[in-house]
Amino acid sequence: MSTERVGNTLTDRWAQLQGTRSQSISDTVRVFEPSKIQPIIIKPTVKTYEELETILKKVINYDGVWITVIKLYEAGMGAELETAAEIALATAKKSPFNMFAAMISKKSGNWEKRTLQIVHDTWEVRRNAMEVLDKLKLGADSAKAILAIAWRLRGNIIRLLALATEQGNKIRNPIGLFFALTKKPKPAAT
Repeated sequence: MSTERVGNTLTDRWAQLQGTRSQSISDTVRVFEPSKIQPIIIKPTVKTYEELETILKKVINYDGVWITVIKLYEAGMGAELETAAEIALATAKKSPFNMFAAMISKKSGNWEKRTLQIVHDTWEVRRNAMEVLDKLKLGADSAKAILAIAWRLRGNIIRLLALATEQGNKIRNPIGLFFALTKKPKPAAT
């Protein structure tokens, strides 16, 4: 290759680079807009305190708990508080008020030790369920069943999904295989 051709090539490339640099970011960046609404919300979006307060009124009935909630919200824990309220409403056997108060208790240190771990585990299970829905191309109507399977299997669900969708094994029905792998075993008859 001659020096003249290399020089022309470099000049052309330099002009192309300068042209792309002169464009604004809004010209070059594409905004991703999901085509459909996701059936499972993994991590709630950060809400204003007034919006969060309407959710938390379902699980708080003491002024002292509100003081703790305000401190946690100011520390940037709005999404964690919302998820903890969802957990208290969904799993409380007697009273969601008592359960939520115990979850954020400062005396026993439940917030740092246990509640944040439960909240992050909840987000991980939701993320795994969304991955299953996405890879198997399942509809939103099966989200509740997949979420139940994800809770039961926790971290193993992704491994079973990989087995069901493995490319080299010529699997004709990955959805059927996935559900067969995740099926609860029946107790043996004696």
